[in-house]
Amino acid sequence: MNCGASEDFKKRTLGALPSLVEKVAYICSLQTGTGGYMHWGFNRTYGERPTQEAIYAAHMETSTQLVHVPMREIYEEYKEATVHSAAAPVLDPNSFVLKAPVNGDEVLSAHLHLLQKVVVALAHQERTTPPAS
Repeated sequence: MNCGASEDFKKRTLGALPSLVEKVAYICSLQTGTGGYMHWGFNRTYGERPTQEAIYAAHMETSTQLVHVPMREIYEEYKEATVHSAAAPVLDPNSFVLKAPVNGDEVLSAHLHLLQKVVVALAHQERTTPPAS
């Protein structure tokens, strides 16, 4: 793997996102239907293969970290990020996606999908439940 691409992606790209849920959601937004990643700037700078390897490695690392975070913390990060983050478009409940890297790890995939569904359901409930008086 190209360490330059990997370090650049972690430090400069993901480093701009303050929370783990933002990082994973952003990486998922780069994932194509075939499981690869589309990042024009990285492809141009590092080439196709180093870009794919760098983003895949970051996706594995951040996804694995996220599934170990309590749901309450994930939702708090999500709520805070939707208000204060430049990554807010990838956190919109209508487009928010958490998916695993394409590697055959069905448990990781199912866990991330469940986290996504819970976050979206909580956000929906919070938007539609009138405040207590």
